[in-house]
Amino acid sequence: MSTPMARIPARDRPRERLDRLGAAALTDAEILALILRSGGPGVSALQLAESLIAEEGGITGLAKAALNRLAGTHAMGTAKASGLVAAFELGRRAAADSAPTPIAIRDSGDIAAIVKREFTHGEREIALVLVLNTVNHVIKVQRLTVGTDTRCLVETRDVLRAVLSAGGSAFAVAHNHPSGNPKPSSEDAACTRDLQLAAARVGLRFVDHVIVTENGWCRIDPPNSMKAG
Repeated sequence: MSTPMARIPARDRPRERLDRLGAAALTDAEILALILRSGGPGVSALQLAESLIAEEGGITGLAKAALNRLAGTHAMGTAKASGLVAAFELGRRAAADSAPTPIAIRDSGDIAAIVKREFTHGEREIALVLVLNTVNHVIKVQRLTVGTDTRCLVETRDVLRAVLSAGGSAFAVAHNHPSGNPKPSSEDAACTRDLQLAAARVGLRFVDHVIVTENGWCRIDPPNSMKAG
């Protein structure tokens, strides 16, 4: 279970991360913790959220859980459980209204096209992970980090956590170069190698790492070959 909320630095708590990075950067547990607002006896909202997700088989299982099960089994009480059930129902209604066609990743150009709008007029490097299913349909696009105007540090563990928590089978990573130069740095190449190795260790499929600029993109093809567009 995670560190108690009181021991987490203020800037790294769910509400502060939401303010700083936006909702897309939060994990499922962090979003759930914000909905729950508080935990239970001896546990924080974040710890309760992680427990709920684990015991109900992920967010999908939790979304199907009955009110009486949540209120009784997890000792949340009827009020907290009702709020959670209502939040999932609202999400289902919103999804039914939009019902988008699944976006498929066929090549590096598709990745660049999907993420480019996230980088428009950006003055800092931003890293995103595209979580994919077994047929390369996009499940989720999640922001990982925001760096400086010349540097964006991608932590391998953060990438894997985002993919696994979203139920992905594969993933691609993309980041921008605000300078306009798509040439990968030595750090970019090392990051790509680390992602490829780490994915294999946990049974995930690493698809691609793409650098995006205002006028183009460049694929980092480990170890040293590149393809530009």
